[in-house]
Amino acid sequence: MPTPAPRHETSRTQAKAATRQRILDVARAHLATEGAAQLSMRRIAHDVGVVPSALYKHVPTRDALLTELIKDAYRGLADHLDAAPATWARRALALREWAVGHPHEFQLIYGTPVIGYAAPADTIQPAARVLDGFLAVIDDPPDAELPEAFARQLCPLAETTHQPVGRIAAVLARLSQLVGMIMLELGGHFVGTLTPADHFYGWVVSDTVSQLSSGS
Repeated sequence: MPTPAPRHETSRTQAKAATRQRILDVARAHLATEGAAQLSMRRIAHDVGVVPSALYKHVPTRDALLTELIKDAYRGLADHLDAAPATWARRALALREWAVGHPHEFQLIYGTPVIGYAAPADTIQPAARVLDGFLAVIDDPPDAELPEAFARQLCPLAETTHQPVGRIAAVLARLSQLVGMIMLELGGHFVGTLTPADHFYGWVVSDTVSQLSSGS
């Protein structure tokens, strides 16, 4: 049997994990009030209750903090999708449900990019989990001739998800429509015309299900 870690080491590990979680929780609160571009490590350290140098031991840069927030957002959304019944309609509704409940996190992963920040490669796998949630509930689409350049672009996703490029293309096309609608809703663009947007979104989801069923 493996030798258990000394109690003081376990306590130190737990304390480190708790501090990291506290940093992310505070950063998410700042994300809602200030926006991703205005996140301040100094103000976050103040609200966490640590000096900035202690904060940097957990997240060395603001970009590293953004990366952690992005990965956590993808994981949270993917977990929510996985908990929904395995149908396109229910997962499409779950997508909007999570977005409405976590608008600033949804905008962080799908909205306007933060100037000067480039998401590193380790965000790809968490993002692919969201795609997986929809790939798992779509039948193979009819064979379609994809433009060669487009097919090449999809190859990395095909390797990550272990899915054919045709299926990925079909899901991305429909998922992009849903994400775009949600972003318009969160941005207030339906106010006065389609509020609440439940009926519009539900109709589009039903129409998409019909297209998937007919193979169009």
